Amino acid sequence: MAQIRWIAEHLEEVLGAGLLALMASLAFANVLTRYLFHLSLAYTEELEVNSLVWLTLVGASSAFRKRRHLRMVFFRERLPLPLKNLLDLIMAGLGMALFSLLGYLGYQQLLDERLLEITSEALGLPQWLYTVAIPVGCALVVLRILLTVVTDIRDRGR
Repeated sequence: MAQIRWIAEHLEEVLGAGLLALMASLAFANVLTRYLFHLSLAYTEELEVNSLVWLTLVGASSAFRKRRHLRMVFFRERLPLPLKNLLDLIMAGLGMALFSLLGYLGYQQLLDERLLEITSEALGLPQWLYTVAIPVGCALVVLRILLTVVTDIRDRGR
């Protein structure tokens, strides 16, 4: 049970480390095959670029969870506590709105790619398999923002 809780609390770090290791391995394999065998593994670039989309959204989720995202610290620190709390709620709401809209638009793109049967250039996989990173990643970010707000409100009540 403790291991499951740890994974849930550090999901972004686990996914990020795995994705980064995968991307580094693919890039290294491509360099080795290019220089040793004069053979380029062109498909590795496709996998690396699309893994970077996942990595970006997982990183954003981690930043919101740790409260290390971009925010208006200069102004916030100069406000009285009630206004700080209000500004935190406004920023969280704007963040959730932004990532909800991005996730919705990513989902619409995914539907278009399925309808038009678009495939990736190197591997010929359905493009929507890569695009699914946008709505899923955005949902994770929105969830982390929401959990952070709930935690903050609960801690203020104590």
